[in-house]
Amino acid sequence: MSFPLLQRLMLLFVCVLGTVRAGTDDGSYVLHPNDTIRLAVFGEPDLAVQVRILKTGQASFPLIGSVEVGGLSVSAATAKIRELYDKDYLVDPKVTLTVDEYATEFISVIGAVKNPGQVPIPMSGNLDLASAVATVGGLADNADSNNIQLVRANGSTTSFSKSAIEGASGRTRLSSGDRVIVNQSSYVGKTATVLGPVGKPGPVAFPVNGHLDLVNAIALAGGLTELANPKKVSINRKGKVIVLDYREVSQRGDRPFLLQPDDVVTVAERMF
Repeated sequence: MSFPLLQRLMLLFVCVLGTVRAGTDDGSYVLHPNDTIRLAVFGEPDLAVQVRILKTGQASFPLIGSVEVGGLSVSAATAKIRELYDKDYLVDPKVTLTVDEYATEFISVIGAVKNPGQVPIPMSGNLDLASAVATVGGLADNADSNNIQLVRANGSTTSFSKSAIEGASGRTRLSSGDRVIVNQSSYVGKTATVLGPVGKPGPVAFPVNGHLDLVNAIALAGGLTELANPKKVSINRKGKVIVLDYREVSQRGDRPFLLQPDDVVTVAERMF
């Protein structure tokens, strides 16, 4: 799926989400900044107004001015506005407050994922970690699958692995303003060098999981040639030289010799 197509699908999802929410008549819904609300007072057409809730949580109404309604349920906000009108302006006013347009809330998934960006939260508020990562296409090829961070809107941070997200941790519920950051593997661009009588001497790239052993490195370098002395393979690791018998190492499959970035592997030549 191309990125522009994914964007269009996400926008369609937001539009459908807005339609579903706008059709919901639930006095328990908690008002948010950027929600658009409509006030009607029975028998008082001049007081009818449609307003958008500001980021401060306030909305302005005729006569009573600015009222803080953000964070209140529709029922509680209605009662508060009715009380203000009843106090100074009207006798037993019949107040109706409805939500015309619901503000869409988002979380962000960024870093080493296939289509980083914002993911809308459904009206139910039920968006979990696994679903958010799946929505952006999953991890990119260069992701560190053991270094996925959830940064909450309040600044707290929790780290997860890919396997944890595929399990119980994937049901971790997300809230508006949360960020999921998938870090790039620290092994991206790292290499070891294989020299001597091999098929393709030169640098060998590390996989993103950092697991590169001696046998695989030599295989990636084209394998040993007929001129190679398999009994004498040396690894220069920051000036420290380790000499190994390649045949012995290759036969102990359960105990591979792991390389580190910038190791230099040198295969000796046969002495004829």
